[in-house]
Amino acid sequence: MTAQHDIASSDSGLAELLAAIDGEIAEELRREQQQAGDSGSAKALEEIGRYLCFTLAGQHLAVPLSSVIEVGELETVRPLPFLPDWAEGVTNIRGEIVSVTNLAVFFQIAGRFTRKNRLAVILHEGGMKTAVIIDKITGTHLLYKKEGLTGNGVAAIPVDFLSGPALFMAENGENRLELFNSGKLLAALRLQ
Repeated sequence: MTAQHDIASSDSGLAELLAAIDGEIAEELRREQQQAGDSGSAKALEEIGRYLCFTLAGQHLAVPLSSVIEVGELETVRPLPFLPDWAEGVTNIRGEIVSVTNLAVFFQIAGRFTRKNRLAVILHEGGMKTAVIIDKITGTHLLYKKEGLTGNGVAAIPVDFLSGPALFMAENGENRLELFNSGKLLAALRLQ
């Protein structure tokens, strides 16, 4: 057996493990909902999928894993002339040239993140890609919508770029975050 085969089988094993964990969590939530529903006090939870969760300017956000190509540190960004200030330039990701968008500058958030090697999430939709600079990755989680949960928005990010609130389950209970609409961001970048 080759090392390449070991990696492939470990990747499929990881996917199976994650699916099993997600199933156990979902089953436990259903049981809790049913018990609480019997008392008439619970709001229904609806599973919406696995998301990459991150922070930007202290706000907790999430994008669907299906919109994410890669996550990592940006090492080299080549500036280009005549770009808006939020477009930092381009970078080479595995032989492909990808634009780099500083979300803090794009949304005009005070206290911009200035670390030399910054974290980036490479988003894609409809053939367009960009590496967006974020503050911190907080993990990947199975997210849920909850009946009656309303969005309070994120002060630093226009509501047009948010798709509403969601929850993920942790040891300390329900954690709330906002769904970031990467499709709207990419459409806005295309028009500028």
